[in-house]
Amino acid sequence: MRILSIDSSLGTQVAVVETAGGHDATLGGCSLRVLSRAEQTDTRRHAESLGQMLSEALSTPDMVDHRLDAVIAATGPAPFTGLRAGLVTARVVGRARGVPVHGVSSLDAVARLALDELGTRSGERDPVVLVATDARRREVYTALFRAAGPDDVTRLTAISVCPPAQVAEQITGPVGEIGTVDVVAGSGAALHPELVESVQPAASREVLAPVSGDVLTQVRIALCRLDRGEALSTEPLYLRHADVQMPTARKRVLTSDPG
Repeated sequence: MRILSIDSSLGTQVAVVETAGGHDATLGGCSLRVLSRAEQTDTRRHAESLGQMLSEALSTPDMVDHRLDAVIAATGPAPFTGLRAGLVTARVVGRARGVPVHGVSSLDAVARLALDELGTRSGERDPVVLVATDARRREVYTALFRAAGPDDVTRLTAISVCPPAQVAEQITGPVGEIGTVDVVAGSGAALHPELVESVQPAASREVLAPVSGDVLTQVRIALCRLDRGEALSTEPLYLRHADVQMPTARKRVLTSDPG
């Protein structure tokens, strides 16, 4: 099974992976052969870079004359323009190739990456991860997570968008019932150290996986959920309106009667 994976929640990432045959990478409990992978870190050039990256990914020797079986795309939350570019591209490829398109939240992928790193380093049982990714406007997208097996995560709280100083308030109730935050992950946490200080003891203030998504990790998550029969919506998680709003109608200008 060959899968195209696209993430445009921070920079732009594109990968084509194979889930059977030879395996180049073992990620958690899921083995994937990476056929091609490309990434660029500019957070404002998604539309300009996606076309070329996609063309290169689908024209490698391993992909020429081979069928694509599915497309997986990050659904955010992320800034409007970049996220839309990735999702539109995924839907166009899916329609052109006649294959299904599935969505996975970018925050889920960050949480899974952080849990992978925790597991290899400490073997800590059932840790709680707070993910906070950059939402611009001096805000972050945030939620709490736990592992759900070796390749998936369970979201413990709803995803919210708020200033870094309010993250501790957003999770006070849930953490009181769930336990403590064992690690913080994501680009927003790396940008705002005060966020980490507000939710973690001084001895464990560390930020893991300072990214906003990962194309390989979202494949692992999607495969787990599809195996359980879940429907993976590609509806974007914007959480707020776009910065630029188109006018709905022209305003009438009233002029005084010269007479």
